[in-house]
Amino acid sequence: MHFHLPKPLHGWRAFAGEVGIIVVGVLIALAAEQVVDDIRWHQKVGVVRKSLTEELGNDRGRWQVDMAEAPCLLDSIDKLDHWARSGGSGDVTAASADLSNGGLLWMHSANWQLATASQTLDHFPMEQQLEFATAYDGVAHRQVDIEKAADLFESIGSLIPLADTEEGRRDLRGALGKLKERIAALTGNDAYMRRHFDALGVKPDTRDFAADLSGSRCGGEIQHALPPS
Repeated sequence: MHFHLPKPLHGWRAFAGEVGIIVVGVLIALAAEQVVDDIRWHQKVGVVRKSLTEELGNDRGRWQVDMAEAPCLLDSIDKLDHWARSGGSGDVTAASADLSNGGLLWMHSANWQLATASQTLDHFPMEQQLEFATAYDGVAHRQVDIEKAADLFESIGSLIPLADTEEGRRDLRGALGKLKERIAALTGNDAYMRRHFDALGVKPDTRDFAADLSGSRCGGEIQHALPPS
């Protein structure tokens, strides 16, 4: 049995030309779609990069406030420890004021969590992905220390009224020692954090919490220890 292919109405050459036109049209459409897709992702990457940089700028501002406040807090810890070691004699108000009004500013990573849950980071240059990941890893680890310090600040506040006994003063000194170690651990990571903020060109931004840096925080000198936002 023989099969005969139908001949195109206008010949094979014309048919090949028509197919070629269709193929070229499809390729142009696909290329245009790719261009539109690239533009869309470029815009998304720009928005996400800006949000991450701004969040890290806020984190850097908070970090530098904490680092500027650390010497004052350590001095207050030493004063309160001396008060407890001396039998709790004298006025405890001056020694405990900065610890009661101080504390450390918490850091944030909500924008990073949203970004990692999307596909946008896949469109960042690999080197930049790693730089952001490293910076936020540092933020996450420092936040753990800050939260533990916050628990100790609260514990110290509740132990001071109980320091009228030897046992109470011993418990207070124990909490003070742990807080001092926690703050020392944080300050020991200052160079690490600054280095990774610098790698991304992140500048400190204190605008959303500057009003909270009142005179109650370590003599009101924290604002002057920071570079302009």
